[in-house]
Amino acid sequence: MSTYTHLDAVIWDWDGTLVDSFETIRQAYNVARTTFGLSAWTLEETHANVAKSGRDTFPAMFGQNADAAADIFYKTYAALAPKLVKAKPGRAALLQELVAANVPLAVVSNKRGDILRQECTALGWDGYFKVLIGSGDEVADKPDPAPMQSAAKKTGVLLSKKTPYVGDAPIDGEAAEKVGIPVILLAEETHQADLLAATREAPRVVKFNELSYVLSGKG
Repeated sequence: MSTYTHLDAVIWDWDGTLVDSFETIRQAYNVARTTFGLSAWTLEETHANVAKSGRDTFPAMFGQNADAAADIFYKTYAALAPKLVKAKPGRAALLQELVAANVPLAVVSNKRGDILRQECTALGWDGYFKVLIGSGDEVADKPDPAPMQSAAKKTGVLLSKKTPYVGDAPIDGEAAEKVGIPVILLAEETHQADLLAATREAPRVVKFNELSYVLSGKG
């Protein structure tokens, strides 16, 4: 008998949760930032500053140069991603385990929707997810409720305690809180456990090697 029968679905974040992409994001941002006279970021600074979608971030960061900066970022990211963006260790195996247990899976990410789906295809993961919702796919981006609500509707489930959201950053807790679902945040992926645990949503914070046990309802 499946150990996941109490789950209606699992909704996932993408960058930092399922895929290792932040070095690519860092390099792409730094080309745009230095072009317009801003300082380059370390990887830690990228983890700390990249959470919202590009359509929310670029106007705030670059002002009147937002469109030009976005163009530089996305061109640089597209050139680097095929070599640098990889699945995080153990993720494919857990996704396969959940699919085998007939647990519907979805993604809600602030990565631009077309890029999100391209990366999923490149990883060979198209068969795992009912839907992938990224930036620009809905009227507003995470943490707005619209992407999560859309993901649930397209997956054919109701948002409830039986539909946890798995992420790696405080914004993921905020997004889950807005729609009233539990959140599980993965520590030591992009943020330390103490920072995640201190967020107002009081999330469940675990390391990835504990995630299967927690999703099974045993922990």
